[in-house]
Formats: sequence, C-alpha cells, structure tokens
Amino acid sequence: MRKGISLLLCVALAGSLLAGCQSEKNDKPAAGVEEEGQQTAAESSQTEGPDGLNMEGFPVVREPVTLTVYGQRDQNQADWDEVMVLKEYEKMTNVRMDYQEVPADGFQENLQLLFASNDLPDVFLRCWLTDNQIATYGVTSNQLMPLEDLIDTYAPNLTRVLEENPLMRQAITASDGHIYAIPQIDISATGRIDFKQWINKKWLDELKLDIPTNYEEFKEVLIAFRDGDPNGNGEKDEIPLGVREPSSIYVLGGSFGLQYQMKDTYNVDKEGKLHNWLCDDAFKVYLQYMNELYEEGLLWQDYYKNDRPAWRSNLAGELFGAMYMPYSDVFLNCELDYVGYEPLKGPDGKQLWANVNTGVTGGAFALSNTCSNPEAAIRWVDYFYSEEGSLFFNYGLEGETYTFDDAGIPRFKDEILNAEEGFMTALGKINLVPGKGFPCLITDKTDGTVASDHTKEVTKVLTGFLPEKVYAKPSVSMEDTERVIAIEQDLQNYRDESVTKFIIGEWDFDKWDEYCATLEQIGIRELEEIYQKALGD
Repeated sequence: MRKGISLLLCVALAGSLLAGCQSEKNDKPAAGVEEEGQQTAAESSQTEGPDGLNMEGFPVVREPVTLTVYGQRDQNQADWDEVMVLKEYEKMTNVRMDYQEVPADGFQENLQLLFASNDLPDVFLRCWLTDNQIATYGVTSNQLMPLEDLIDTYAPNLTRVLEENPLMRQAITASDGHIYAIPQIDISATGRIDFKQWINKKWLDELKLDIPTNYEEFKEVLIAFRDGDPNGNGEKDEIPLGVREPSSIYVLGGSFGLQYQMKDTYNVDKEGKLHNWLCDDAFKVYLQYMNELYEEGLLWQDYYKNDRPAWRSNLAGELFGAMYMPYSDVFLNCELDYVGYEPLKGPDGKQLWANVNTGVTGGAFALSNTCSNPEAAIRWVDYFYSEEGSLFFNYGLEGETYTFDDAGIPRFKDEILNAEEGFMTALGKINLVPGKGFPCLITDKTDGTVASDHTKEVTKVLTGFLPEKVYAKPSVSMEDTERVIAIEQDLQNYRDESVTKFIIGEWDFDKWDEYCATLEQIGIRELEEIYQKALGD
C-alpha cells in the first residue's frame, strides 16, 4: 500500500508549512488571530459538538474531563504532571490527563502485559507502537480504536498535514484501511537525517591529520586517535569510534552500498525492487571491517551493551574521536571541537548516507477501544500539529522559557541552555522533547529545541548524499500480517545476536554460510516477498 516517500515531498511540505513563518518576530500570528486551517490558543467562535465539546478553539470541552494516559517516559523528562507545557495545556483545554508513565527500561514487556490484561487506558502517548504492535492490537484484537473518522472530523491541523502529503497518510494506514496510531511528523532536515557523523577536529589538528575521505583513511585516523594521545592527558583513554548501541552499528553501511530503507536492512532499486541484504557479500565485507575496528580497539568496546548512560558520559568527557548521534545536546561544552564530514567512500567508491527516514515516527498517539471521550482526546492532540501548537509544545511560553532572536527564530533562555543540571534535564521540565516520539509537527523552524546551529551545519554536509527516495515499511495484507509478525520477531532477534557476535569476534566468518542458512530458515526471503507485494500494490 505504501509507496516510497520522496524527500522532495517532505521538502515541499516544509515549504508550504513555513510559508508564513519566515517573517520577523513581530509578524508572527498574534494571540487570537487564526490562520487558515489552524487553531490558535485564543477562543474563537465555538461550535458545539457532542458531550460538551467545542469544535474549535479553547477550551476543548466546556466542563473539565479526565482521560487516563499510559506512556513511556524518557530519563530526561520530569514527571509528566510537572511538565510545564502539559500543565499549561490542561488550563487551556479543560482536559486533565491522568498520567501513568513507565521508564524505557522494561517498557515493552510492561506494554505487552497491559494489553494482555485488557485493562486499558484511554490514551497511549509516546509508546512508540510498531507496525507489528499496531497490527496485533489494532487489526487483530481491536483493542485500539480506528482514528480516521475522528481525525477527519475533529483534527483540522493534522488533516491539513496529511492532505498536503498523502504518502504520509498511507504510511500510517494499517492493512485493513484504518489508522490506529498518530505519528510524530518531523519534516526538518535535522529530523529526517537520523544520525549525523561527527569527528573531533581538535584531535585532527593536534595530530596534523586531515578529515578522512574513505573507509581506509578513516581506519588510519582512528589508529592515530588511539595511539597519539590527542587529548594530551598522557593516558590511553581515547575512544576512537563511539558507536552508541547495537542498532547504530549500521550507520556506515551506505559506503558499502547498503541502504537502510524502511528503517531496516533493505535496499530498494530504481525499479522498486526490494532486497534484504543481511546475507549479501557487501554486508559480510562491512562486518569484517567493523570486526577489524573492534579487535584493534578502535570501536567502543561496550557498544553492544546498549549502555546509553555510559556512552553519554564518555561523550560529555570528550573521549570520542568520531561518533554518530542525532544532536549535540549532551556535549554543548565541546561541540565546536567536532565537525561534520561527507560520507566515506567505500570499497567500490560508493558514497551514500543511508541513515535517513520518512519523517514519520509512528505510534506516538493512540486510543483504546474503551476510550471514554475520543472526540476530546483527538481535539487535545490536534493542536500540536499546528504552527502555533508546534511552537508551544517545543519551546513553552514566550518570555518565560524562550524569546525570538532578530531573525525571528525562537531561542531558549540562557538559564535553560546553561542549566547546572544539564540542558536536556532542564528541557525535560518544559516539554516531552527529550527522547522524541511525542505526537506533533516539527519543522525547520521548531527543530531547534535540541538541534543546535552547529548540528544544523553538520546536517547540511550530508544532505547531498541521501537516497533519491526514502521508503516507509509498507502495510501488508491482513492475511500476511500474522506471518510477518512471526518472521520479523525471530529474524530481528537472530540478526542482532549474530551481528554482535561477528563484530566482537565471538564468531569467525567461516560461520557465515551457517548464519545465512539460518536466516533463510527463519523466512528472510518469504518476508522479502511479502513486502515486495505490498510495495507493488
């Protein structure tokens, strides 16, 4: 059902949304002024809807209502009851959210148990619901409520976004034709390019080295970082390459001809033919290269442990020579020591940055089939897909948490940017931006919450090396859904285990044929065929 989502379409959407946003701060819509297709925080002529609902403007409901909310809380977020934007929004809407927040560690197990109990909240917020989960709990068990009619009736801002980019609507439509979850939509350049690549220019200068241009030069630079004491402390504590976790191990794959379409291990050629490359010789060569880096102490030795706090600590301690990360928030103290650089040329001269997405992060907002007031819930979330609502959610209150600079760009106040507790912790008291995944619209105007100007510069270096077309994972037919869920679970578990073992040296590459045979047994080609059929529909 879902075709490839062109980056050009995303850019076109961004242009249309920002057409009225390029003026100076004094030209921004004033409170009480409503632009076409947008709600503002000011009360407007309110048309009554069902159960005390106002069809437009604020408050959302004339009498206070309470909705129960279940979601995943990032480590940098305050308790949601104490988050400023959510507290202010309750006053604006008359909708009180009774939050049940679950830490990221163990969240998926907790979510599974919740659905198994069938004691469901009204709202699922920031749960990162996957396509498989949506298929299971929406299409199959009907525990999630179809949303498309509610969106068309009560969500004019989201409707406008989806109308301007129909492929995004396709991307969130399940196999039975229903929409069960609303995404975060990030059409900013910094958002669409997931991981940026950074290299320590201070260390390069100290060792009189140039920025590497190919994978061989890259290894030579990493060796120099390891042996040359570029931080000058007389200790061999440098970590040449700081890959963050197992899921980030594929970021260099574009240089080896490996796209990362559908946010997974797929290439799609110009004719639309899809192929999973987990058994390809090119991937074997890539793993051998990563194994060399690991064995020689050039790759962070604990990357596979998924220890995010340790990684952030190393970054804050300025121990990485090169690394990959979305934003520079955790090393603002030294970010200018790092620069971006073009994708490395691989063994065949390929130079592609494949770590890019469609801009749609699914599963950000969903309603249970027992939701007590779905109309109010949809009206509650819709505001965050407007220009005004996006600014409010991401930055808070003008004058209190941010101001506009001379170019009309919102900027957090210094006490937030330079908070003693750290910027991300301070930000987590204002909004739910840390960790991403909140249902809202993010544009190049509002991506600066965590994307510094330097991050945007690093992003620009990669923009000329992206795939011409970026594909979302397609919705498969209802009869294929159960099979896809079964295959993908086993495939991903085996892939993650195997890739780690090859890289850290627990498996020799003479085990490659056995590894490929196991993938075939699991159903890698059957899954490929199912997705190909879905892409071709």
